[in-house]
Amino acid sequence: MFKELKQTVGKLSEQEAKSVLLNILLTIDMHQKSENSKKEFYQQMADICENLKKTRDRPKRSRAVKAVHITFGRAAAGTLKMMLKQLGKEHEESTITLPEIFSIGPLHQLDSKEGRMIRLEWLKERLNDFFDELEEDYHCFEEEIAALNSISEHTGVIIWAGENAYEQTGLRFVHQLLHKKPNDIFHIHTSKAFPYIIHSGELSDEKLRLIYEKGHHKSSVTAEERLSLAEEWKALSQEDSVLRIWEDRRIKSVEETFYDSFIIEKAKQLQRSRSKKDFIVCPRVIGEVLGHLDDRIGDEFIEYRIRTLIYKGVFEIKGVPKAMRYYSVRLR
Repeated sequence: MFKELKQTVGKLSEQEAKSVLLNILLTIDMHQKSENSKKEFYQQMADICENLKKTRDRPKRSRAVKAVHITFGRAAAGTLKMMLKQLGKEHEESTITLPEIFSIGPLHQLDSKEGRMIRLEWLKERLNDFFDELEEDYHCFEEEIAALNSISEHTGVIIWAGENAYEQTGLRFVHQLLHKKPNDIFHIHTSKAFPYIIHSGELSDEKLRLIYEKGHHKSSVTAEERLSLAEEWKALSQEDSVLRIWEDRRIKSVEETFYDSFIIEKAKQLQRSRSKKDFIVCPRVIGEVLGHLDDRIGDEFIEYRIRTLIYKGVFEIKGVPKAMRYYSVRLR
């Protein structure tokens, strides 16, 4: 029940969420001013939950749009939606967000449901998922792929991506899904506009608006480029690697141990300013690592590698590694 409600609330529009909140507050206020029984109160709250479930199951109305913006990750999606709303374009230009961190995990047959299930199992076996977000991301992934496949052939497609393995791998995946569609496709290169960023999710809505309105970094993708990007995806998806980096403006597959020595070095630097007996909370180590990386791989993957180094005897642990905030580490 909790998981279902969480998914439903996540899909509510701002107006729908305000309506639900107002309904709850009015129900509480009414019962504070009356002598209604707790049973009646609980029933009314249950009715609100039931209406939420109906909202989730209600089919969305289709609407014609002039363009579809494709982003990778919820941070970029949130700021992009805000930017479109500020420009008054939220009804004529829609967004599709692929939540997966494409720089990690298997890619084999990811354009099939079977391949996506294999990827989900790989992630669940390795990443701590204290809030059950992996399943939620998987269902969102399925919905967004369905939305991609249903894009009208007369709708322009705009893909936002910076120079990192995360977004560039996702961009190639999108081209694989759309390679048979006749749509006009455009790329917006966020790193050309703001070279200091690692990924598009770091940009504010004001910066996205600046890129969008000036259009300096928007380029039309030719048929030859589309074919080449789809072919690059096929090559990536046939590799066994589960970790990808951005190097010399290309996606490079590496061993999953690639960042281990970097993690150890950052832990050593933190340890130097402390007693050798002191443990360092895991999020502090992860933050130090991520703060010095030039790519986007997510804190969950770094935490997975720290746990692996614990099992190998590189780190000692204090606490229980059920989630990163529950334990600390120090080098042996």
